[in-house]
Amino acid sequence: MKKFDVVIIGAATSGSFFARKMAEQGFSVKVIEKLSQDKLGKRLDIFHVCKRDFENFGIPVVEEGNPIHAFEFENAYTKSPYDNYPKLTKDIIVGMHMPEYIALMNRWAEEKGAEFEYSAIFEDFVYEEGKVSGVKYMAGEETKTISARVVVDCSGTTSAARKKLPLDYGVETFDISDEDKFYVILRYVKLKNEEDYLKGSTGYPYYKTWIAPQMDPKGAIIGIGACHSYEYAEGIYKEFEKTIKLPEHEITHFERGTTPYTRPPYSFVGDNFIVSGDAACLTKPNNGEGVTSSMVQMMIASSVLGKALRNNDTSKQGLWDINVEYNQKQGADFASTRAILTKAVSAKKDEFEYFFKKDIIFSEKFLSSAAEGPEIKITAYESINIVFGILGGLLTGKLSFRTLKKLVEGLSLGGKLKKLYSSFPDSPSGYDTWVRKADELWKRVGKMG
Repeated sequence: MKKFDVVIIGAATSGSFFARKMAEQGFSVKVIEKLSQDKLGKRLDIFHVCKRDFENFGIPVVEEGNPIHAFEFENAYTKSPYDNYPKLTKDIIVGMHMPEYIALMNRWAEEKGAEFEYSAIFEDFVYEEGKVSGVKYMAGEETKTISARVVVDCSGTTSAARKKLPLDYGVETFDISDEDKFYVILRYVKLKNEEDYLKGSTGYPYYKTWIAPQMDPKGAIIGIGACHSYEYAEGIYKEFEKTIKLPEHEITHFERGTTPYTRPPYSFVGDNFIVSGDAACLTKPNNGEGVTSSMVQMMIASSVLGKALRNNDTSKQGLWDINVEYNQKQGADFASTRAILTKAVSAKKDEFEYFFKKDIIFSEKFLSSAAEGPEIKITAYESINIVFGILGGLLTGKLSFRTLKKLVEGLSLGGKLKKLYSSFPDSPSGYDTWVRKADELWKRVGKMG
């Protein structure tokens, strides 16, 4: 049986990034990917990365003129349900072709010695004395087995490996259900009038829609991401079209895909096991994107795992600092923001309009902080101002008592979750008590509608 220090399931952005980070430390790395090499990343063509994140994470830079590079823009507006009160955030965004960039990242990992095998479908773990010690997978008609000191699940929304773990292994095995995903529909369009050509993007949180540049400067991408189903998303899009005056356009084609929108597993680690990427639901709570937000966790995980491998201790305890450091770096803020936004979206259209008018939640500072990450900085003073704005809306009839209750509850739950995640237990011994507290809070948060 062939042996590796690290076996990674999934060769997209997360799997490639983690493979590089471990291989450059001198560890042997094997990546298995269920898709063939020519089909990898073909689900959606375009994805976005903030320009500063190339340096932040040390990932391959793609400049204008490179065929992988599609476009760049800086200005991003967020608007109310009736197309008013634009909030501007400025950040240079690079649009790239996903299949080609994943291929580049595969080669980037291979440069340091990582080995990739495509059309290799994970089937199950191999165990030794009750602990993960490798994987079984199908390659064509052949079942193969390889040994690993640590297995990392970067398989995406399917969570192929995480869901196969024993229920008592310490990592949750929940399925990412329809209510826990954004169903994303992208309309690639040709704009009919030159004055409508885009210089930046505009988002409409009430409808979960946006219009942004694409590779063709005379075109645009009109997107929507909503829970439940593609049909449900299309229903919201019809309401969006009735209210918002879009530039005249002709649809050239559609793309569809899903992304997780739910809390991550409480723990990312078990004995000889780590989960990351979409399999760990590491998407941003403000927009559902997950490429670079996952890298925050993987930078931590690669450092902790490197030390654990050198110390020959890849037990749950040996990997536990991944949980602690991630929650301090990003997890606490994401949990807080997810709770606040989940409650806020229950508001009616006219109430959302009032939010924008009075900078309740949807202020330029909050939106900029959420975009910049990983830490979202909202002070106690700003939270008090939000509460007073909400009370003013109630007194003037702009907000219902039901919405007032939801928003105050969201702010309260967000604060409690941030405090809880910031004090994640330093060792597995305090984990069960922590989980009971977290379960209670998340039950009160509910699902994004």
